[in-house]
Formats: sequence, C-alpha cells, structure tokens
Amino acid sequence: MVNNFLKNNLAILFGNVFFKIGGYIYKFLMVYLLNNYAYGILTIISPFQNILQTLAAGGLPPTISKYVSEYNATNQKENSYKLILVSIKIAILLGITFGLLMIFFIAPLLVKIYNNKSLLLPLQIIGLIVPFSAIVGVFRGIFQGTYEMTHILTSRAIEQITMILSAIVLIILGFSVVGAIFGSVIGFFSSLISVIIILHKYFLDVFQGMLKLKMDFKEEIKIAYKIISFSIPVILTTISEIGIYSMTTTIMPLFITISEVGYFGIAEPIARLPLMISNSLATTILPVTSEMFASKNTNILKKYMFNALRYNLIIMVPICLFIMIFSKEVLLVMFFTKPFYSKGANVLTILTLGMFFYSIFAITSSMIQGAGKPKSSMYLLIGGFIQILLLSFIFIPYFGVNGGAISTTLTTATMTLISLIYLNKHISLKFNMGHYLKILFAGIIITIFLLILPKNLIGFYIGLLFLFPIYLITLMIIKGFTTDDLNILMKIENKIPFKLTIIKKMIIKGTEVNFNEYRK
Repeated sequence: MVNNFLKNNLAILFGNVFFKIGGYIYKFLMVYLLNNYAYGILTIISPFQNILQTLAAGGLPPTISKYVSEYNATNQKENSYKLILVSIKIAILLGITFGLLMIFFIAPLLVKIYNNKSLLLPLQIIGLIVPFSAIVGVFRGIFQGTYEMTHILTSRAIEQITMILSAIVLIILGFSVVGAIFGSVIGFFSSLISVIIILHKYFLDVFQGMLKLKMDFKEEIKIAYKIISFSIPVILTTISEIGIYSMTTTIMPLFITISEVGYFGIAEPIARLPLMISNSLATTILPVTSEMFASKNTNILKKYMFNALRYNLIIMVPICLFIMIFSKEVLLVMFFTKPFYSKGANVLTILTLGMFFYSIFAITSSMIQGAGKPKSSMYLLIGGFIQILLLSFIFIPYFGVNGGAISTTLTTATMTLISLIYLNKHISLKFNMGHYLKILFAGIIITIFLLILPKNLIGFYIGLLFLFPIYLITLMIIKGFTTDDLNILMKIENKIPFKLTIIKKMIIKGTEVNFNEYRK
C-alpha cells in the first residue's frame, strides 16, 4: 500500500527533483560568478520575475490540463481545440501586456521606490521573459492534459540547460547580473521553440483542428471567461506561495543595503534544499488523498497521511539540525572561494527552521486539497502572505537581514500549526503520536552530539560522518521503526545491485513486531 503511494507520479517526482537540483546548481553558480552586490540585485528581482510570469500565464497550465483531459475523456475534441486556441490568444495578450508594463512602467516605478538606478535594466529584462514563458505554459498544459509528461520534461530540460549555459557565458563576457537575467530570456525562448516543434510533431491533429475552427467573438469571450474563472484561485495561490518564499527580499532594500540582501539570497537556496523531499511527498499525496477521500476509505487515507508526515520528519529532522548547528561551516564549505559569505550563517540557521515548518505545511496543504478543500489551502497561503508582509515591516528595520528570516520562520510555523489543526478537525487524524515523539527524541540525541563538537571544519566533517549512524542507532534502540519501513527497504533492495543488510537488521531490531519471516 505504502509502496504504491511511493510509486505514484514517478515522472513528476523525477522531474521535480531533477529540475530542483538544476535550479540549485544555477543559484550556486550565480553565487560563485557574481559579487555580493550583483547577487543581491538578482535576489531582489527574482520575486518580481516569478510574480509577473504567474500573472502573464494567467493560471493557464493547470486550467488547460484539467479541461483538455476532460474533453479527451468524453471525446469532445472540438471543444478541446477551442479551449487551446483561446488559451494561446490569452497567453499572447497577457504576455505582451505584462511585458510592456514591466519595461515602461513597473521597472521605473520600482527604481524610484528603492532609490537605486542599478535595478532598472535587470527589471526591464524581466519584461522580455514574460511573453515567452506565458506561451510555453499553454503548451505544457496541453502535454499535461494528454499525460505526455516526457514532453514537459524535455521542454524544461532545454529551458534550464540553455538558461544556465547562456548565463555563464554572458557573465564571463562581463555582463554580470544583466547577463544572468538575460540567460533566462534565452532559456524560455529556446523552450518555446522546443514546445512548438513537439506540438507539430506529436500533436499534428491539434494544429489541424485549431486551423479548421470557426468561432465567433462571443463564443471566444465565453470560453475565455470559463478559463479565467478557473484560473483566479490558481493565480492567487501561486502568488501567495511566492510571497511567502520571497516577500522579505522585496522589502529588505527599503531598510538595508543590496549587499546585505545578497546574504539572504545566498542562505535561502541552502535552507530550501531539504524541501525537495517534502515537495515530492506532497506531489504524490494529493491524488492519493483525493481518491481515498472520494471512496470514503478513511483508514487507508489515515495510513497514507501518517506515513507521509512521518517520512518527512525522519528525513528533515537530522538534515535541518545539522544545517542549523553548522550553518557557518556549511557556507564555508559550499563557497570556499568566498569565505566572507559565512556572514550569512545566522540567516541560514533561522531560515532552515522556517523551511522545516514549511516542509510539514507542504504535505498538510496537499492533504487539505486532496480532501476536497482547495479554497482552505488557498486561504492559508493568502493569510501567510499577509502575515509575512506585516512581520517584514516590523522585524527588518530592527534586525536587518535576520529580520527577514525571522518573519519567514514565524509565518511558516503559524501556517503549519493552523493546517494541522484544520486537518485534524475535518479528517480526525488521531495518529499514534508515539512514533513522532520517537523521531523528535532521536533529534534531541543528535542535537546534543552536534553541539559538543568543535564549531570548525573538523567538527563539521565529524558531524557529517556520524550524523545518520547515530540517528539510526537511536531510532533502533527506542523502537522507532515500523513494518512499512522494512517493506519499502526490501522493495528498494530488489531494484539495486547490492544488499542493504545492515540497515535491514537495524530496522528489524528497531521495530516492536516479530520479524522472523523477514530473516529467512
């Protein structure tokens, strides 16, 4: 049962992890190639790029995916073609409109607000990205709606690879942060070319179907209204999520220098690294929750939820504790050519705690959506957006860059607590809390171990070497494993060329159930 849960959406999971890693590689390369001031500019403008792309896309990809899959299932191909054609027109209109607004109005306005002319050209370049990204989103929605996930992966791979390579070349040629941002323009343009080629090669019927369509303006408006009505909650949710991640970096320049903002930008991707695990779990728990909730199979649903939260904790607790305690050493090791970046250690410690809370929220939010309460999840994100906005204006003036990290952590902690209370109220989780307490106890043990180590690179490497052995041994001693853990381990073992004998023995000894059948 749990094995099936882990096997769901394999293509999506692979894509999420692969492109998350690619995103981190891009950010780390930018940290190495740019100075702190230039990277501070990149950190400030990134939220504006993400928000503008979201507005220009108009929430079209999930909308197209939903309706295309529904129309194809009911053999309404003409309606599918109409929806796609209108979506392309909306994307072109919104992409060009928001691109021009960014270049001629929003960018100059932000320069006046921040009182910094060096932001103007980087902000204006964002306007060039928007039309390409909006149209690419439409095509990816088509691929998702027809379950052709490999085409999405292909277009994203082309986008990311060309973006990274272009940015590197342009920075080396002396274009600094402007080159880094223009790399995104080249990346999205390359992706647009790739999706057009894919659509023409594999979806020729869609091309031909759209060319044969005859729609009057009134019908187009009706379809556009249908698309936009469905897209609004998607847009609000996405922007709120971007705000929770990045709102502080848009407020910081009002109170601190751009170079100081750079320290936040350096710490953030490291703090978010462990989220790859929770995001993958959240992706798979959504359809499972929907299916189990619809079939009223409450017991199986609770088991899925229990394991999703438990596995998230098992992985996140040791990783986050290590990063928090050795934050300075983590920065020194990752950016060994720029030791002054270790000034962001306090930011990294605080942000890592915030991302720990967010990892739990990512899963509980998916559970809430899967339980048929998508608006509740949206309201939680909007509430978090408002909270972090208010807290940023309170803490950043007094605590500087650390204030931004504090605002983020308090917001994610609040969202997590509310989501757990809401989930328990509507689904009545009633989990065996003993399993979670055992994980937290193992966390306390490794915290003590890490704290007694010297806070230098020797202590860092000793901690890294013994972190998981001590953690797993502690879980074994306090019987912190379950039968599901062994089932999953054996499933993994069957697919790899070597045996996991030691870990298997630890899990068997660390479970209260008799496992004689597994010893054979």
